[in-house]
Amino acid sequence: MTRIVRLIGWFDALMRAFCSAFAILFGVLTLLVCVNVVLRYFGIASMPWLVEIIEYSMYGGTFLAAPWVLRQGEHVRVDIILTSLPRKFTIRLEQAIDALGFGVSMVMCLYSVALLIDAYQANFIEFKILAVHEWVLILAMPIGCSMLSVEFLLRFFRLRSGPEKMASPDLIEA
Repeated sequence: MTRIVRLIGWFDALMRAFCSAFAILFGVLTLLVCVNVVLRYFGIASMPWLVEIIEYSMYGGTFLAAPWVLRQGEHVRVDIILTSLPRKFTIRLEQAIDALGFGVSMVMCLYSVALLIDAYQANFIEFKILAVHEWVLILAMPIGCSMLSVEFLLRFFRLRSGPEKMASPDLIEA
């Protein structure tokens, strides 16, 4: 097995792990919201920290699950032009879109790394109900954007094999 195939396998496993963790977390938070509603209705207790945890989870999960969503082709997409063009032009247009997505993701990654470094050096703590270091909250952005960049790059090269291979994690055909 070549190194690139092994790296793609690790990348795919990392994507699946982030997406699975986000799905489990989302399910747990949904249950906790139901428990919180019942507890508040009966005047037993309240979980005021829950809204804050949900905010942070939705933010982080969105960045960390975005590459997997792109891989599955479940992202927001307007393909009226792509479906009306000949296949040869469709592939080139898709590659141009992937190259643009790669570029935008890399710019976001670079800026978010700078933001992460600034937040770490400033040691700012976000106070609502919970006290959380700001850099911890920002960390999902550079990780997610770098993974999104890699996925756009993989999509670009997968198109050489044809659009039907777009959801396949295999970059190199056996």
